[in-house]
Amino acid sequence: MASEETKPKTIDESILSYLKDHEDAGEFAQKGETALEWDSNEQMRYIMRELLIKINKRLACKEKYENLTLWHNQYPLFDMENFIPDFNIDDDMIKMLSFRETVLISELDSDRDDSRECTPNPIGSLCLNIDGIHSVLPEGVKRTCTDQELELEVLQTLQRAKHAAGPLSEKPSSSGGGGKPPPSRVDDIEAELRKKVDEFEETLKMEMYDNALKLVVHLSSQFTSGPMNGGSRITAWIDRKLHTLEEKRTEYVDFKTDRQHMEKSLYVGLQRRKYYLRHAFTLNDDEPVEERKYYSLAKARNLMGEGANFVLMRYLAITQYKGDFELSTTYINGNMCRNIYECTGPLKGTVNGQQIDICKIYRCIIEECGLQHSSCTTMTIHGRIVTQEWDGCRIIINMNPLQHIKPGTPSPYDRLCLNQTWYDDLELFSKYLDVKTDVELNMKTFIADHPEVKNILADYLNNILLLKPDNILTFTINFFESLCPTKLEKLNQFN
Repeated sequence: MASEETKPKTIDESILSYLKDHEDAGEFAQKGETALEWDSNEQMRYIMRELLIKINKRLACKEKYENLTLWHNQYPLFDMENFIPDFNIDDDMIKMLSFRETVLISELDSDRDDSRECTPNPIGSLCLNIDGIHSVLPEGVKRTCTDQELELEVLQTLQRAKHAAGPLSEKPSSSGGGGKPPPSRVDDIEAELRKKVDEFEETLKMEMYDNALKLVVHLSSQFTSGPMNGGSRITAWIDRKLHTLEEKRTEYVDFKTDRQHMEKSLYVGLQRRKYYLRHAFTLNDDEPVEERKYYSLAKARNLMGEGANFVLMRYLAITQYKGDFELSTTYINGNMCRNIYECTGPLKGTVNGQQIDICKIYRCIIEECGLQHSSCTTMTIHGRIVTQEWDGCRIIINMNPLQHIKPGTPSPYDRLCLNQTWYDDLELFSKYLDVKTDVELNMKTFIADHPEVKNILADYLNNILLLKPDNILTFTINFFESLCPTKLEKLNQFN
């Protein structure tokens, strides 16, 4: 007997026992109607069947929704709000993110572990430009109907809705009276329908606008270190949610001694239900060796490209975010890697002799084999790069020491303080002295060959000392114009 009591119940028995513990079925009846005089078990089975039908419908809708999310590209990808609370890139944020900056690529004269102070020596430069651009819809999805056709479609929809609302409004009212509602009620229904249609249309326009405005990232760098010359280029197409739609990334190295050229490139493209990657390796003039990879959106759900990485770091610096999170990225060979960010928030620092607020962003890339690449990027709270260093590497990225820094929002262009600083450049100063000497010799030779010029200047100075004109500029113009030959009308063929 005890074994029967401890026997687990089925879902039907559980629902029946749950419903029996509640009030009788009279409370389920509608107000103003007589309660159904069914058998208690029959009532319970009826309610249980309705519940099961709703559960099955919910499961079917959920399965259909999951299939639709797999069919579309954007929805399965990561949502930055899950990593950064209140993440939003609106029009104002795009304006703050969109600017061009140029920084130096420098090589340290000693290792960081040495007790000596490391001095960066410029060996190249890097230019980064981020801009918001409206994308052009493909020809196959452009809207073909005119505004008049769209307005006609809206009016027809309103008429159908009005026709459907008519029979419903003819039902007897709650007070027992019958008949149609007054015309004012119909006008109210029509106005409400038109208001909802306008709101829905505005929502669609905003959604199309948000999807159409994309971010374009261009990065180009080049440096020379000893016998090696290298550089990189990145061109990326990103949406507001920092999803990489397309990206072309190239890295190259030239060795002058061996006359050897190596180049690696990676193309990343978002396709239907997958990411397409094409890696190419070129050595000298040989044919490039290509390798293609396909990553499902389930595996590449949190993929963050290198172009989107620069946009994200600017966003983190501007919003002064503090915290850590993890995404994924791709190495230059196309392999998936872990991508970990850690932000310190705003700090006080000195940049080019000015006290400003800065942010430090630590990034760690972990390859599938376990190899780690750690970097530390220091940025201003306006998104400009101050320094970027890699663990175990003597090559760094740093802001130009001549860059003009001041509190507040920086200018949209790079401003350099060049007053008297070019004297420190020996090569430039030597060229200036050479040109100055050549010009002085040419002027002395010309005056020696033309003594009349010396006489004209002597007469000009004598007239100034004797006449003492009030407006020296007007007097000078009139004096030298009187010495010019008769002015001839300029002919069109000599323009």
